[in-house]
Amino acid sequence: MDNNWKCWQCGKTVTDQLLPLSTYAECRHCRAQLHCCRQCQHFNPRVRADCDEPRAESYSEREKANFCDWHKLRREFVEPSEKAPSVDHQTELNTLFGANAGVTKTPSNSRTQLDDLFTAPADDP
Repeated sequence: MDNNWKCWQCGKTVTDQLLPLSTYAECRHCRAQLHCCRQCQHFNPRVRADCDEPRAESYSEREKANFCDWHKLRREFVEPSEKAPSVDHQTELNTLFGANAGVTKTPSNSRTQLDDLFTAPADDP
């Protein structure tokens, strides 16, 4: 594994730590502990235990160093931080399906239809 990855807290490149990470590894820029849940591939704040690995122990402090045997360096911190180029999806759709793609814009009269639906009919003598 390449030794070019980023700290979970400050986002700066960490080059002075050997992989696999020591339990006590720290970022030299912000002094954040690196062998922690936040730097792990299995970290998922959307689940109850914050971890996708069912066999891992639950740790209450996700930013502190731990002794988890299932720790794997998080992928988005390992890969280069180049941002994907901005993509204009509408242009791609127009290229793929044509400029109008058979869709015509018609003025919406839904408000009129809603008013007509709930308007009491007028009683004419």
